Amino acid sequence: MSSPALVLLSQTPWVTPGQSFDLDLRASTNVPVSRLGVAVSVYPCLSSVSGFDQSVNTGPTGAPVSSTTSPVALGGLPAVAGGGVHLSLPVVVGGAGSGAGSPGTPFIIRLQAVAGQCGLFPAGVFPVRLQLVDTSGGSVLGSFTTHLVYTEATSTTQKLRVAVVLPVQLTQRAARSPSPAALLARPTAALTTPPAAAVSAVAGVVSAVAAHPTVPVTLQVSGQTVGLLAGGPHASALTQLGQLAATPSVHQLTSAPFAPVDAAALVGAGLSSELTLQVSRGLEVVSGATGRPVPVTAGGLGAWVTGDTLDAATVAVLAGNGFRQVVLPASDLTSAPADGSTTQPFQLNGARGTEVEAMASNDDLTARFTSAPGDPVLAAHQLVAELALLYYERPNGVSPRAVLAVAPTSWKDDPAFVDALLGSLDGNPVVQAVTTSQAFALFPAPSACRTSCRLTGAIGTGLPAAAIRAQRARIAGFANATVGARTVAQGLGDLVLGGESRALRPSQQAAVVANAGLALDAQLGQLAVEGDQTVTLTSSSGPVPVTLYSDAAYPVTATLVLSSDKLLFPNGKTQWSAGVVLQPHHSTVVPVRVRTRTSGVFRLDVSLRSPDGTLRLVTGQLAVRSTSSSLVGIVLTVGAIAVLAIWWFRTSLRRRRARRAEESGDGSGDAGVGAAAGGTGSAPGP
Repeated sequence: MSSPALVLLSQTPWVTPGQSFDLDLRASTNVPVSRLGVAVSVYPCLSSVSGFDQSVNTGPTGAPVSSTTSPVALGGLPAVAGGGVHLSLPVVVGGAGSGAGSPGTPFIIRLQAVAGQCGLFPAGVFPVRLQLVDTSGGSVLGSFTTHLVYTEATSTTQKLRVAVVLPVQLTQRAARSPSPAALLARPTAALTTPPAAAVSAVAGVVSAVAAHPTVPVTLQVSGQTVGLLAGGPHASALTQLGQLAATPSVHQLTSAPFAPVDAAALVGAGLSSELTLQVSRGLEVVSGATGRPVPVTAGGLGAWVTGDTLDAATVAVLAGNGFRQVVLPASDLTSAPADGSTTQPFQLNGARGTEVEAMASNDDLTARFTSAPGDPVLAAHQLVAELALLYYERPNGVSPRAVLAVAPTSWKDDPAFVDALLGSLDGNPVVQAVTTSQAFALFPAPSACRTSCRLTGAIGTGLPAAAIRAQRARIAGFANATVGARTVAQGLGDLVLGGESRALRPSQQAAVVANAGLALDAQLGQLAVEGDQTVTLTSSSGPVPVTLYSDAAYPVTATLVLSSDKLLFPNGKTQWSAGVVLQPHHSTVVPVRVRTRTSGVFRLDVSLRSPDGTLRLVTGQLAVRSTSSSLVGIVLTVGAIAVLAIWWFRTSLRRRRARRAEESGDGSGDAGVGAAAGGTGSAPGP
């Protein structure tokens, strides 16, 4: 953002009779200083908030009551730190003249009574228009409108109370392609580191608050921001936060979530449990960093302060988490009890018959935080001037009146704004700073709301709800398996909480949650099952050694699950499980006896799960080769051999009988032939 040509460095927050209106200005232009001048115009005091808005947004209207006749030469003004000049303008009520002063006092502001201005003249809020002019041609190079607050209030005046709520918050986006090694060494590598200027600004806001120790203020400190401040060049900011937390009557730290979230969006997405985790984790981190518990007020966690819309369901969830008070934008309500432009506590109804005490923050005051881009000091003084105008709306009343100025969600922590704002509230004669809890306590009882005070905002649910649930379940399973690694599990859970930040777009939220999953994967990558191994069994049953490795620095308690379609485990089934404990940097061998039904090579699936069964830590496979024969095979083989033996034996007997019969038949035939031949041949002749 480019700097405006004319910037306000400081000014007198209020003017009393006889006091001058002093301003420190800085010009940013290429025009030589010798040609620069400042024209000043003071307009009638304002009588309405709408008139104030117009003076800020489009500039004051009507004729000035006092103005310079010619620009005051910039080169003739005293120099101040920061490259600026000091302009001192005496203030006189009434009197004649053009307003021209002496050479040492170039211009006198003369407050003139004119028709239509504030009813308590000269006390009131006067718009002051300053223009940076190129005197060589009269062109206006830059301008702004601030306000002169003139007061004659006494010390006993019933002041307007204002509770200023400032965020101490940083947002982290997803890192691009973080490596498993980086995530393993530091899970927060899943997130980008905010720019150094942003971290310095947050630390500067804390220092600015500490620089005004007597000015009450309410701080919304996120746990995620505390982690970013710790251990770096801005660690002193945590010490200051601890000192501020030690004075709860002046510096109230709200029960802020771990990351700034849209509560209604979480509840609307079915993530009420995440809202509960946001609150509990935020309290834990901030309390640990400051060394002091966040004060609990009104019997609960104090006030939930938001600039987002709420619905009845969310109010009920907040009440269930312990919040008894809510601060929400006036624009989120049909109407609310008020005293003029100020607010009062009222009962806000939630779902299921729940009730909380509520106050509406002032939308106009919220807008002042960003009303002067590039000129935070001017924005702060415009806010204080509007507070003075609200006081003059009903000055020095009998009953206390209060407003709440809550920084918008789009506001970036700005030390210059905070320093100017709190400095202008320190000792202010018509405005008194209070904490949020003190604002509620000003009123003895909440006002009645019969048909009004209804919530009107539409709730958006752009959160990546399914991804958040999935990663939360995985992290819960990891925590269940790694009881001794609570810090690691918390760090992984914090990544999911950071992904719920309302400062991120839905796509950015999804990217952070996805990186949380990668960070968990890096932890699980330290576990392994011995794979690509074949175990040979020479009998129908035998032990199979399952080897598990852990390079983690913490013990892992898990359930070992084995399954196979072809193997039977000790329980007689094809699936078996048992509890195991993996020691840090150690391998664990679990022998499991299996039984095969036949010979062959069979796959054995190995899975290591968290004890609650919700997370699969690691998986692997083994191969089991069986070289033994089964009983059926043996019986069949023996039977075949027996049949073959019987067949061979019977066949052998037949052959022997046949051979003998053949041999016996051949011998009898030869003897008969011989006898017959001999008988014939022996017959004698005569």
